Amino acid sequence: MLSGLNEYTGLYRSFLAEVEYNGELSAIAYIILACAIFIMIGGLGWCFYRAIMAGGQEAPEQHPDEVGDESKQ
Repeated sequence: MLSGLNEYTGLYRSFLAEVEYNGELSAIAYIILACAIFIMIGGLGWCFYRAIMAGGQEAPEQHPDEVGDESKQ
């Protein structure tokens, strides 16, 4: 049983040893990274824009005792 475990860990280590990293990203990795950053910044910008537009609209003032009871209006 232990010999099978040693074979497995040996294969696992040899698989990890074959990975070479030269400290640089490929062009596709940069494209994916740029898209992810654009989506995050664009999403935050859109969210803040919607919040500012919603905050600028005229709405009746709600008092604490009226919140959640819009059906009686």
